[in-house]
Amino acid sequence: MARTPLNAKVMNDEHAAWTTLVVARHAPKSRVAALAKRANVLIAPPAKSAIRNPQSAIDLRWLLKRLGAENVTSLLVEGGGEVNASFLLGGFAQRVAFFYAPKILGGRDARKAVAGEGAKRLADVLQLRDVAWRKLGPDLLLTARAD
Repeated sequence: MARTPLNAKVMNDEHAAWTTLVVARHAPKSRVAALAKRANVLIAPPAKSAIRNPQSAIDLRWLLKRLGAENVTSLLVEGGGEVNASFLLGGFAQRVAFFYAPKILGGRDARKAVAGEGAKRLADVLQLRDVAWRKLGPDLLLTARAD
């Protein structure tokens, strides 16, 4: 709900004018106005089938059509678990990149890379293809096709 910090690098570097933030209609108007002074802000209609938080879920089909109309042909989604789940389980992602660090967060309430409802049956899982692993310092980077 328009939580990007105003002091975030993406909001203040030389490319800030090219930055587009997408917020839900229920985002606080004062917060949206403050963000709009630093970047392009799109207010998206709500998703038709949001399960966990219908007020903050946006219509991804609308968003992708809107970006396509602006000649955007590539999109980096760097979201939380719910956003990632929406793109992946909605069939909107073509490629994924996951970083794995040698750290364990753990806990019932730990942040998840992909949240959402998840697959109910093994036959419903999203199968990654063309998987590649790369070592980056102590971390691992997994890249794969998700379509």
